Amino acid sequence: MSHLLKPFPTELAAPINPEPGGNRTSGVESHRNLFCAHYDDCLDEAVKRGWNSFTCTRCPLFQQAGDYEGGVEAYATQRRFA
Repeated sequence: MSHLLKPFPTELAAPINPEPGGNRTSGVESHRNLFCAHYDDCLDEAVKRGWNSFTCTRCPLFQQAGDYEGGVEAYATQRRFA
């Protein structure tokens, strides 16, 4: 059934605070699934539409992708060199 689901980013009026620590409910991890296979497509969509920011919370795929071993920094580094 998950193969029928499509990514669905939603516009946010203000950018997400990227600073680590602090309030986790307002950070990137609370709004976006950085490990989702469709993340790049959603980011492209947000840029095409001229959005300041976007959230994945209303997307049916938001909870599907799991954590990446090594955390966000290791995942971003791995993607940069891919």
